[in-house]
Amino acid sequence: MPIPYEREIMRIAILFSLLAVQLLGCGSSQQFPAVPPDLQRESVPHQIIDMTAEHFHFTPELLHVKQGTFVTLHIKALDGTHGFSLGAFGIDETIPEQETKTVEFFAGKKGEYGFKCSHFCGIGHLGMTGKVIVE
Repeated sequence: MPIPYEREIMRIAILFSLLAVQLLGCGSSQQFPAVPPDLQRESVPHQIIDMTAEHFHFTPELLHVKQGTFVTLHIKALDGTHGFSLGAFGIDETIPEQETKTVEFFAGKKGEYGFKCSHFCGIGHLGMTGKVIVE
């Protein structure tokens, strides 16, 4: 005979496992240096993007940049402490409430690179994601 609430206990265990994976940043292995040491910044295009982090989303959550561009993000946390993890570039920053962090990377290869909030910020944390699209 099954134990009462066995399914509910299993659901809670799975939820905590998924939360642990998200908080530990598993699956975000670095593919590129954020800024290659030999990059001549003044010789490549530069794009500056202002972002906000609040209520379980980034604005904007889709960033379109041209291949070969040096990108500067100014990310402001509006409603609490958030994080910004762009794993492919080895970036993981904590952004305290009402502060702005500057994040820089060189978009040297075409592709789509996911980013996420890396600081647990509440019930909607797991959905706080976005994407850099290098065209």
